[in-house]
Amino acid sequence: MRAWAQYREDRAITLGASLVGAECAAERNAFLALLAHALPDRSAPLAQALTLVRRIAIRPLADEAAQSAAIIAASLPDLDAVRAALAAGPLPRTPLERLLALVERFRYSAGTSGDALTATAQTPCWAINLAAVAQPEVFALGAIPLPCPGIVQRRLFRADRTPEERRTIARESLLAALHDATCDIARGPRAAEAFVRAFPAQRSHSRLYPAWLLLFALDTLSPAGLARALPATKAGAAKLLRQLESGGLARSQGPWAPFACAIRLPLTFPAWREEADKQA
Repeated sequence: MRAWAQYREDRAITLGASLVGAECAAERNAFLALLAHALPDRSAPLAQALTLVRRIAIRPLADEAAQSAAIIAASLPDLDAVRAALAAGPLPRTPLERLLALVERFRYSAGTSGDALTATAQTPCWAINLAAVAQPEVFALGAIPLPCPGIVQRRLFRADRTPEERRTIARESLLAALHDATCDIARGPRAAEAFVRAFPAQRSHSRLYPAWLLLFALDTLSPAGLARALPATKAGAAKLLRQLESGGLARSQGPWAPFACAIRLPLTFPAWREEADKQA
């Protein structure tokens, strides 16, 4: 979901926050196709996750599918250029210097007003962030690289930024993305603990726990979507969602709306950020 949210921000997509809903289907399916294209290994867990999301998501209409194809065709040159730059090297060894070198290769301003203060409207920022999800190892982000969306922000491509300003912006983006990835790792066990507290006597073969993990990951989920994911009947999936609602983990939004995740697990690691600031 964070990768989708970052992609929407990078490409100024203002509607369709849900990854599996009916809104924004053309852009969503283009995003899924571009992310799949960026993956070096189509058998990796992320590729399996993309397949699952496609199975859950509402299928686009014919005109939406045509729009997706047009978005993909227009976007592939930028994505392939970023992938080629990462493969060709040589790039600096440290994550920050590597990111700055990559941005420098693609930095340009396409502000509609021609004003240097106008934030760049069209950049390959989205492609770099997709690459950081699909190929985190090439960004040297850690001994065990994890998908890390949002390592670069559009404002870094503005033509009026000095090298010092670009370094500050890049560093803040990189630290924020790593912080968010750390929070994502910590939320998984906490979501499992919340389920155990709500349903302490669940059988090991119960499908309620997988249903909860899907709802927690996607934030909203309809009975039809859950039925396609498990798989199950639509009536059986609706029963599971109502059980989660009875345990305080899900929230009904009306008879025609998907169920929403009812809890939030805010996390922060201030000491980690402070230590990073000291070492900079």
